[in-house]
Amino acid sequence: MKFAQVLEVYLNEDEPKIEGIDNGPYTIQALLKQGSSSQIILATPLNIHEKYIPVVGEYVGVQKGPSDFNSGIGFGRTTFYYTTPLALQKNINNNILENAGQLEASGVGGDYASAGAGISVSTNPAAGDKKNKEFKEVTDLSQLQPFAGDVIFEGRFGQSIRLGYTPKQAKSNQKPTWESQTDESPITIIRNGAGDSRGYNKYVIEDIDKDSSSIWLTDKQTVKITLASNAATGILPPMSYKSPQIILNSDRIVLNAKDDNVILSSKKDISFSTAKNKTTIDLLISAIETLAQGTFPTAVGPTGPHPQVAQILAKIKNGVG
Repeated sequence: MKFAQVLEVYLNEDEPKIEGIDNGPYTIQALLKQGSSSQIILATPLNIHEKYIPVVGEYVGVQKGPSDFNSGIGFGRTTFYYTTPLALQKNINNNILENAGQLEASGVGGDYASAGAGISVSTNPAAGDKKNKEFKEVTDLSQLQPFAGDVIFEGRFGQSIRLGYTPKQAKSNQKPTWESQTDESPITIIRNGAGDSRGYNKYVIEDIDKDSSSIWLTDKQTVKITLASNAATGILPPMSYKSPQIILNSDRIVLNAKDDNVILSSKKDISFSTAKNKTTIDLLISAIETLAQGTFPTAVGPTGPHPQVAQILAKIKNGVG
């Protein structure tokens, strides 16, 4: 495998062809230096199911493999495939080398000569990379604290998926914000928007209270979450529950069924708890209270309140914190 510096990332379906070669999806243009010679190449992802789109100026691993023309008269024809960007800066946001993206190229061979020779079109190191206009650099973003054996997927802007556990004896900068009855019990944390950052090249740990939005899938862990309102009477709050649970936390949560029902099914009660504006629940309680004061018909004539109304009313009141 060789390494090439990204010069262009093609984002449109109708990008122009180069040397009659269709760019194809997720194609990049890169500068491949081999000894004293340089070559402008096109490359597509090595794995079409997992795409790590590089940024102009980053380095990627490239290797040759069979092309889609490798049949008939095109037998033996090869193309370049690229892998994930190299972690040159150890930076979760980007690994651009300074001025790396200021090379300019307009054709292979002759017109690409200046780029192939490594000649920059700008003499101002602070000129920036004009080809990265759509990419926004985050200078102080921290990366997740790893623990031995973790499987971690991190995006460039503070989103992540951790397939982890609870290492109690880990000699790490950041300790887990969750607790577990057993170290090896699995936990899956999906986080979007880091609520805390310690700066470049530092570790940070998921915090369900601080992160913008997150989903926690637990096994035997307890998660310290600050509830917006007190848990309903008789319901064990999530921070005390030690069996498997799923916690969704964000500023707002929307459940939308586009074509059918929203189904809430529970072996025990379904509880609602709000800090204020209990208008809908209050109206429901008021309606049932009115019904409880009325009468209902029977085979022997009208009688007093339905015997189950009082029970229903008590359950609703107990389920509202």
